[in-house]
Order: sequence, then structure tokens, then C-alpha cells
Amino acid sequence: MHIFVLVQSGGPDYDVPLGRKDGLNFATQNATLANLPPPTSNTSKLLTDLAKKNLDATDVVALSGGHTIGLSHCSSFTGRLYPTQDPTMDKTFANDLKQICPTNTTNATTVLDIRSPDTFDNKYYVDLMNRQGLFTSDQDLYTDKRTKDIVKSFAVDQTLFFEEFVKSMIKMGQLSVLTGSKGEIRADCSVRNSDNKSYLASVVEEDEESLSEF
Repeated sequence: MHIFVLVQSGGPDYDVPLGRKDGLNFATQNATLANLPPPTSNTSKLLTDLAKKNLDATDVVALSGGHTIGLSHCSSFTGRLYPTQDPTMDKTFANDLKQICPTNTTNATTVLDIRSPDTFDNKYYVDLMNRQGLFTSDQDLYTDKRTKDIVKSFAVDQTLFFEEFVKSMIKMGQLSVLTGSKGEIRADCSVRNSDNKSYLASVVEEDEESLSEF
């Protein structure tokens, strides 16, 4: 999640630790997905997968709170609607979702948080307590006894959620840090330096011209 989007939508502001280098290559789609538990994951899988990255139950619940904003395609949750409804899902909520996704092949989208879809707040956890979590990976956080009390604490205390979310985001930012020749400082974050030689040359020229004025 980009910190600008986070703050503009009402979320917490925080200082991002400096010094992390950009990768020499962009991650492939397969590599990215391999590091992200799918939305069909239950809490056991989330805890197991993220424990490998030194993230604990509080981190898992706090980071899942990022689902307080954003959209999802039907394909990520229709398994909870068809052929039979997931018993942990509120019936009215399920019927509303069926209007948006009338079949398990519908390619529509819906919001992740029905209470405040455009605001970064703790309403996502209120959704879970009302059995209105969109993904299996969301709702099971309230079903599983290892994470249920954490969900409750965030639902009643937004400040606590913000504090733990920031801690968990900073921990995430310390994963697989690249140093030395294993990474680079890109002139343009979206382009590898090796693919951006003309841009780098223009930056050097501008710097030289600026120095010649003194």
C-alpha cells in the first residue's frame, strides 16, 4: 500500500525507514503471487505462511486491515456463495453479493469493506464481527480463536489498530532488504537503471550544468 494513498484515505502517517535499495529486476507475477496467501486461505495457512517471514498473529490481523479500502473481483470470493453459501457469511450480505455476482463466472467487482469503502479505518473489523468479511481469509480471522480477540480489540479501538498496522508495515519493509551490488537506487522507480540510460545521462548533464553556475 502506497503511504500517500494510506494517508489521503484517513489512515496513519509514519516515517518509512530509509536505505532500502530497489531490485535489479522486477518480480514476475508468479513470484509475487507465491509470496501472497490467496483470499481463499484460512487463518492456519495465513499464520503458517507469514510466520516464515517473522510475522505473528497480530501482524496478520493488522495487515489484513488494509482491506478496509479497495475492490475485489467476484472470482476471489464466489467460492463462498456457490454452489452453497459459506455458513460463516451473513445471509443478507451473501444475497447482496449474489446480486453483484449472479454466477461463479461473473467478472464484476465489489468493495472490500461495505461500511466505509473509501476510508482507511477500523470498520473492516466491525464487518468481520458481523460476518460480513468478503474473503475466507478475512472472515476466518474472527472464526479462529487465535485471532478472534485481536479482531475484537481493533474493532473497538481504531488508535490501537493504526499503531499495530504501522508496526507491521515497518516489519514488512524490512523483509529481503537489498544491499550493496544486490540492489540499486533507481533514477525512476518504475524503470531499472539498465533500461534508463538516456534518463540517467540527462540527470548527469543537468547536475554538471548546475555546478558550472557556481
